[in-house]
Formats: sequence, C-alpha cells, structure tokens
Amino acid sequence: MSKNMIIFVNNMNKLFLALFSGFLLAFSWPFIGFSIFIFVAFVPLLILVSKLTKANEVFLFSFIAFFLFNSITTYWVYHATIIGCIVAFVINSFLMASVFWLYSKIKHSTSPRLAALAFLVMWLSMEYLHLNWQLSWPWLTLGNVFSKTPELVQWYEFTGFLGGSFWIIIVNLLVFNIFKSFNRNKVIILVAIILAPMLLSFFIYINFEEKNQQLLDVVIIQPNVNPYTDKFSKPYESQLIDFIKLAKTKITKETQLLLAPETALLEGVWENSFEASYSVRSLRKLQNEFPNLNILVGATTYKMLDHAQKKSSTSRKLRNENTFYEVYNSAIFIPSFGEVEVYHKTKLVPGAERMPFPYILDPIANLAINLGGTSGSLSSDNYLNSFKIKETIISPLICYESVYGEMKLGKSSLIAILTNDGWWKNTAGYKQHFAYARLRAIEQRKSIIRSANTGISSVINSRGDVLIKSNWDEAICLASKVTINNGTTFYNRFGDYIGRISVFISSILLIVSFVKTKLSN
Repeated sequence: MSKNMIIFVNNMNKLFLALFSGFLLAFSWPFIGFSIFIFVAFVPLLILVSKLTKANEVFLFSFIAFFLFNSITTYWVYHATIIGCIVAFVINSFLMASVFWLYSKIKHSTSPRLAALAFLVMWLSMEYLHLNWQLSWPWLTLGNVFSKTPELVQWYEFTGFLGGSFWIIIVNLLVFNIFKSFNRNKVIILVAIILAPMLLSFFIYINFEEKNQQLLDVVIIQPNVNPYTDKFSKPYESQLIDFIKLAKTKITKETQLLLAPETALLEGVWENSFEASYSVRSLRKLQNEFPNLNILVGATTYKMLDHAQKKSSTSRKLRNENTFYEVYNSAIFIPSFGEVEVYHKTKLVPGAERMPFPYILDPIANLAINLGGTSGSLSSDNYLNSFKIKETIISPLICYESVYGEMKLGKSSLIAILTNDGWWKNTAGYKQHFAYARLRAIEQRKSIIRSANTGISSVINSRGDVLIKSNWDEAICLASKVTINNGTTFYNRFGDYIGRISVFISSILLIVSFVKTKLSN
C-alpha cells in the first residue's frame, strides 16, 4: 500500500470516529433519538484524541463532530434565518471543539487523570459560559437531553441541568477508560454511577408530595396564528376579537388567570399610556364580564424616554424629533383591580432580538430575522419581575428564557411561560422547547403553565409531569386548576454553582498546564 493510500485510510478512520460521535450525540436528543446514546456519545472522539498528536487535528475532527451534532438537532432554526442558523452552528461547534483541543493540550503536558478532570470541568465551564455571554445559546446543554424522561433526573432540584451534564461526562470518561483497559471493578463502578442517580430520582419521584394544596383557576389560550402569513399582516383588532371569542369558550366566573402567548397583542402598546390602548381597553371589557379575571398576555411594548434619561445602545429616535424610546418583548399583566404592570424579557435571542456586541455587529443587524414583530435590537432589563394574584406570585418567562435554569425566581409560586414556537414550524424545535419546561419545573419545584401560539400549550406539575396539553396547530383553550408552591429549592437558592466551581478549577488546571509546558521547553 502506498504512503498516500495509508494517509487516506488513516484520515478516513479519523473521520469515521468524528462522525460516529456526532451521530451519537444527535440521536440521543429529544424527539430525534434515544437519550441512552448520550452515555457513550463522546467515546469515539475520546478514542480519536488519544491517537492524535497534533492539536490542530484534534480541533478539526472535533469541530466536524459537533457541527454534525448541531446541524441534526437544531436544523429547524433555518426556517427563521439561514444566516443565523449557520452562524449558530459554527460558534457552538467552535466552543465544543475548543474543549477537546484544550483537553489534548493538557493531556500531553500532565497526567491522564488530570486531563480527564480537565475535560470534565472545561466542558461544564463551556456550557456555563454559553449561559452567560452575549452569544448565549444553551439549547444543547447536555443536561437537557433528559427532558423527555424527567423521572430520571428529579435531583435537578439540587444541581440544575448542569448536574445532568456532569453525570454524562463522568459516564463517558469511565466507558472510555474501560475501553482502554477492561477491568471488572471498573464495570461495577460504571454500572453504579449510571444506576445510582436513576434510583435516587425514582425514589424522589415516587415519594414527592406537594406541600401546598392551594389552587389557582387558570385558562390558557393557544390562538394558532401563523407567524409567517397572518400574525403580522392581519389587523390587530380582528385578531384580538378572535382571541377574546376563543377565551370566552372556557372562562367562567371562577377563572382567576387568563394566560396568552408571546406577542399575542399585535398593537404597539405604549407603556406610558397602557389604559389608552385599544387592546387593554378591550381586555378590560372582558374583565367587566368576569370580575375575578386577571390577564397575563404577551405584547411588543414601547416606552418613551424623558430627555434626562440615559440612552442605551438600543434606544431609538422618533422620526424628525429629538425624542427617544425603547422597544421591549413584554408580558403585560392586567389585574382584576389596579394598574397594568409589565415585565420585559431579560434573555433576548442573539441576532434575532438583539445584536450581540452592538458596537461591532450593529452594521449587519439588518440580516437578522425579527421574531417579535419589530425590526432592530430590542431593549431588556436585568431583573425578573413578578405579578401577584392575592397570595400567588407568578413569574413570567418569555419564550427563549425557559431554556435557562438559573433565572433567580426567588419566592415565586407559579411559572408562566409565554412563547411563539410557530417560527420553527412543525419540527423537533417546538417539541424540544416544550420538553425543556419539564426540567424547569423540577429545578424550581413549581407548576408551569405554558401558552404557545401554535403549540404546545400545557400545564406541568412540579414533578415535571404533563397534566394537560394541546396539540400542535390548533386553536384551543385549556382550563385547569393549578397547584401553587411557595417553597424554594437548593438550585433556586444557589443557581449554577456547578458551572462556577468548574470555571475556577479549569482556570487552575490551565495555569498548571501552561507552566508545565513552559518548564518542559
């Protein structure tokens, strides 16, 4: 066999291992494959890295694996934006491949055990980074893989979904270690590490009881308005009339909360004069018929800035005037008695709702798709607001925010998700988004009420069980009595501490590796 042929065969073997990992990762994801694959998904790449001596090859083949992973699991993003889709795939794959690149560097400068620890904490650090920077996209955080089987991860109330990522990486490292040198004791340890969290979870699940039996009478609206053809072209008045007509099919005198999806109100509502808007006045008339009714509804809102107020990078100027305003993706709360309140979405979709690193990227902002009915970067606040119905504290999350675990919900009693998943059409995207809400219920031990424009709308209890849900692509009302929980979890209090600890340990290991490399040279 010629030298060139040997090189070709070797490269094909490398490519096979990279693609094998990519497929295993992708086909472990909810609504695409089976989550069990995740426990061996990294093994082919780990085998490949053990055979490679050049760091640039490690990065290249890892990048190929993760690009395949991203493409298969989140292909549906292209429905909204092809450019954003490609950029997301490249950035995510770059970050994931960088972990393997650093792992290979540390492996060659330290011991295998230290390198394995480095791989664990650097992967968790990368996921934590992806939760907290301007290009945040935590959709593929490994811990999300169990969202279809919340019975397996009831302990997320202590660790959050990063605890799931920790579990997955540990198991993959053990499988790889057994592959290198088979040992019966290692197999016993592996089986124990896989089964112990599952058994603990089943024990928690079976014995879990709601501490508070207080109920809230809720009606959830799914208007089912196509965001591509109807939502932003039909008059907002006619859409609101249809909305109210649909709501009346289930609202009773006992109904305490009406929940509607993200941007359900298409009228541009000015926060300086809520009560003057057509939409709020129409909903107030509905409240006159049902005096106990409180309404939580998604809208695009505008806020005029005083001349003395500081302008932000997202402030906009009124045409031909020296007056500025902000635009928000908001949740409007119209209480049965009292003034209208508002919550501004804090986690904006990079590129779609807000251009990251605005001083650099604002010139290309016109390439981004609008997901809320308004072009340009939206404004946001840095805090979560909540609304109160008697003793019930409702924390709203708008769309993308429900992919995050650490949301500082404090002493909320109930989580309300308002979303418009119609952008992704009938794909795995809206199903994954719905399933992730089940993990948020466990992490916070709160019931979740979810209103989605085209589906899936639902009620989820604090064990992550789906009590009722709608189908995709149907106009429907769901009525339910929802359990209220005023308690807090360990994860609610301490958030993504696993990520913060991992960043600290990763920093130390990188410094150790750097020093050892310099000394050896």
